[in-house]
Amino acid sequence: MKLSARQDLAHCLPEDLLCVNRQAEAGIPIDAISCAIDRASAVLALLEDQFDNDGPRLNNHVIAAALWDVRGTLGLIRTLAIYGDDTTHRPVKGERQ
Repeated sequence: MKLSARQDLAHCLPEDLLCVNRQAEAGIPIDAISCAIDRASAVLALLEDQFDNDGPRLNNHVIAAALWDVRGTLGLIRTLAIYGDDTTHRPVKGERQ
């Protein structure tokens, strides 16, 4: 039995659906990777501040969401890195393309 697109999307995470555009040129998307790293770094800086000051602390659910965001961003970085590797792979002598 085939599931409808609506049912297929019901239990997906954003990372499951995000991919590199099929029309993107081959190569390492260094700007996108650098941007994703900067975003994750900013969220981690927010979390670090929770342990370095005496002010009010964020709720646990906010901290958990921030950590989940970093995990998702790492997944996006992995996707971009794999795309770069896959599109810049040069066949070894004698390997079929």
